[in-house]
Amino acid sequence: MSTEEALTFLHILGAFWYVIGLTAVQTALVRAWNREEIPVRVESIEEASHYQGMLLVPGAIAAVSSGVFLWALDYNLITTPWLVVEEALFAITLLLCLPLVGAGIRRARTAALQAQHAGESTPELDAAMSDGVPLILLGFATVLVPIAAALSVFKPF
Repeated sequence: MSTEEALTFLHILGAFWYVIGLTAVQTALVRAWNREEIPVRVESIEEASHYQGMLLVPGAIAAVSSGVFLWALDYNLITTPWLVVEEALFAITLLLCLPLVGAGIRRARTAALQAQHAGESTPELDAAMSDGVPLILLGFATVLVPIAAALSVFKPF
């Protein structure tokens, strides 16, 4: 097995890991946002927090790092136009989307645990549940996946 084959294999595994994380976090958050019962919201947000830390962020880091090493074998990382766009998409994902999603999940988790302790919904939980930013950013990160895949496969410019 060559270095390129090994890096390609690791990159594909990292991409699957990342997409599984996106799906798991989105599913748990949608459940939390759509249900009114406090125990269901707490459990769903806890699940989203867990999947974010175990699947989403590590998968994104694995996909990006293996991709950079793979592309560096054949392309100049600074002068190849399609690769610069690809790097920008990954930077948006890693430096904007995922940290803001994490902040939203932490805010919702804290509010849900406070509501569980109080035994009823709190204004903080209502405010966190009315904030759709984590879901919007996860949706945006999901849309970036096929765009990034198309760039790396078709190399349009």
